[in-house]
Amino acid sequence: LVSLLLTRGGSGFSAPPPPAFSHDDLNDMNQRLLSLESQGVGMLKDFFEPHLSSFSVQPGASRLSVTSTCYALQAMLSAQTSYETFLAFDTRIKELDEKSDRTATAYDILQALLHSEWREEDMFQVPLLLYTILKMDPDRHVFSDLDEQTSARVRQLVSAVLRGRPRRRNGLEQQYSDYLIYQTVLCYSELNDQTDQPIDWSQDEEESKSEEADAADAADTEIGVGGLPPTALPDGSAAQVSLALARCAESSWMQVCKQLALRGAGDTTSFDPMRLAYSLLTYVIASNSLSSTAGRELVRGQGPAPGTMLQPANSRIVVAALAAFFQEQNQSGMWAKGQPIYSSFRRTGRNVGNAYIFAVDTVASLCHHLPAKLFRPHLNELRRTLEWIESNKVTEIQPDYCDPESSQCYGKALTGWASPHLSPGDGPQAWSTAQTLECVSRISKVVSDIMHSDVLNEFGGKSNASTGPYSADWNRLLDSDLGSCGTSSCRTLKDVLEERMVSPRTQDSSINAAYSAILFGPPGTAKTTICESLAKRIGWDFLVIDTSVFLADGLTNVASRIQYVFRRLQSLQNCSILFDEIEEFCLDREGAVIGMESRMLTTAMLTAINDLR
Repeated sequence: LVSLLLTRGGSGFSAPPPPAFSHDDLNDMNQRLLSLESQGVGMLKDFFEPHLSSFSVQPGASRLSVTSTCYALQAMLSAQTSYETFLAFDTRIKELDEKSDRTATAYDILQALLHSEWREEDMFQVPLLLYTILKMDPDRHVFSDLDEQTSARVRQLVSAVLRGRPRRRNGLEQQYSDYLIYQTVLCYSELNDQTDQPIDWSQDEEESKSEEADAADAADTEIGVGGLPPTALPDGSAAQVSLALARCAESSWMQVCKQLALRGAGDTTSFDPMRLAYSLLTYVIASNSLSSTAGRELVRGQGPAPGTMLQPANSRIVVAALAAFFQEQNQSGMWAKGQPIYSSFRRTGRNVGNAYIFAVDTVASLCHHLPAKLFRPHLNELRRTLEWIESNKVTEIQPDYCDPESSQCYGKALTGWASPHLSPGDGPQAWSTAQTLECVSRISKVVSDIMHSDVLNEFGGKSNASTGPYSADWNRLLDSDLGSCGTSSCRTLKDVLEERMVSPRTQDSSINAAYSAILFGPPGTAKTTICESLAKRIGWDFLVIDTSVFLADGLTNVASRIQYVFRRLQSLQNCSILFDEIEEFCLDREGAVIGMESRMLTTAMLTAINDLR
């Protein structure tokens, strides 16, 4: 059955291959996304309530909206540089300087969320609230000075989320929807990934310790789940988190296979693309979070029990599930509403449209948690979603003043989005606007990563980003004095590169980062080796552009080729580029022997190199 569903679509046949996206197509799509992203600050700022230190569903609210505030923070976190003019993300900043142009601090908003009203049984708001706080405060500054009452509230949050894990006895029909299980697994993963591992004392050390010393060591080396203080955690949190992740992986795997089987069998009535998407996300997140563990110890002292070690996510199933989801997209760029968020929705005053998932949130989550390369076959569907976003942006005038003489009312324009499941005329709302803006940022990141990969492959670059910083080659590199040495102020090549290029990009540094350097010397003096080792040291990709690249279309087409090459190099991110032996394109423009054509090429080349910053 698995082989069948991996090779057949819902109608029994594979879909035709999608049209290829050129670099210009991708760049056009990304520019549209970046244009929308740039509007995000103004949109979300209109929903912010300074007196509440939070966001409201619509401006003028008298109470904090947990959902709107959490989604607004997540949207800003997905494109942090775009929102730094509005929000101070550093949670060590508790008050804004009088000269600051920012509107709010993340610290104040997180404090407001911690003290907001929420119900333990609401398995939508509780995990959303906990996950947002954990993601916005990775260093846990907000939790550094909790009073007893706030510690108890955090403990209630964690306990409620842990109770929401899938149960084996429920099989494929769990108590909570697949969307709510996904919300909980985000918390489990964040708690697990941010948990410090205990010290592994050697056997000899343990035997030499007294019982009192052993007890003290156990207290000192206790695992702090998620980096939270012990007073904010329920008993047994570490074991409960790992168990919850394992159950999430199991139940979501079964649901993914079930949904793929239903679609493969042509049962369009039972197949639910939203359930497929969120069970896929839960499966991938839980599997990745447990990928570095060796299983669970069921009997103390006997090591991992057989069958408790989870395997990495099945890549073929992931690809098949993603393809099935995108093949269900309708022509408008949306999907059928699918499984409700809640099994029942009886709370008074809630719009029933809120009971269903906004599909842009689904697309954003998929783009965030799955590798960008998996979306290459689905770029057309992502573009269709972008077209829906562009065509469904709405502006509503919020009245705030009526002139008594003319009876004319005036107000402020409110721009954003509303879920298509809401009643017509509801106008833009904060949570749906935030979800849409996050979707825009996540798709932009996917498109940017694909463009980066394409350019790197076209020019034969090397990818180091996936492995992270690697210092071995840099450490083996012989150093060289700069200029005449013999004094205490003598500098070396590696010393200067560390100070100006490495440190500003790998750690906090007060020195501004240098973006370029000129290395000169005869062949064999390690110019290329230095550049490649430097790229590995930082953890960036590496690319060499030499004369042959610019002459690929012939000598008469060098000018147009320069434009072609640099348009593509502009798409690179976190990449070290070595321009090797291109001095013929960068001649001294003051020289008497240089012709007009060479002078123009030099000007074009220098301008293009400068624009790479």
